[in-house]
Amino acid sequence: MNHFNSIKISLTNVGDILAIVIFFIFTLASRTLYNGPYSPFNNWLSDLGNSSKNPSWYIYFDIGCILLGFAVIIQTVGLVRWKTINRNQDNLILISQYCGLLMAIAVIMVGIFSEDYGRIHYIVAAVFFALLLIFMTIINIALKTHTKYIKWIWYYAVLSILTNVTFILTFIIGLDIYILEWLVVFSGSIWMVLISYNALKIEDYVNN
Repeated sequence: MNHFNSIKISLTNVGDILAIVIFFIFTLASRTLYNGPYSPFNNWLSDLGNSSKNPSWYIYFDIGCILLGFAVIIQTVGLVRWKTINRNQDNLILISQYCGLLMAIAVIMVGIFSEDYGRIHYIVAAVFFALLLIFMTIINIALKTHTKYIKWIWYYAVLSILTNVTFILTFIIGLDIYILEWLVVFSGSIWMVLISYNALKIEDYVNN
């Protein structure tokens, strides 16, 4: 049983680490030779994947999104480690896993249908941000009363969720606040790493 638990916890850890490292590396790579000035205050992240705006390195950002999606799938499967004997809590975790898988597919679609595809890209990107909001909200509701969920991580997640809500609302009313998108994506990625760290603490507790 301990060996099986180690396998489950390793899925979470590997998925989290892959998600953050892959996305940061490929984003940095595509930013390196971006065609023209580029700033979080004046550009969307997806501009890096636009072949017209970033003809030399756009492919790296798009590939990064695709690989990130596969990493999120691994991370989502590993969330089974958080299940308890509380049926309601476990059901919420299960729902969040389904949502996480759909979110991963949306990230992959963002990489496949870059800004070059116009409306299709904006639709899949909107779906991604909506699913990220739902995913983080459900999993944090599920884990709020979990005895091993570190409280400051929960508070951090709430701030990330509120940032996402703000971004979605401002986008809906036509305000292009580019930095909000950056904050949502990177704060969400960091939260995934924090969840992995928290999971390691659970594993230490179980082994001891």
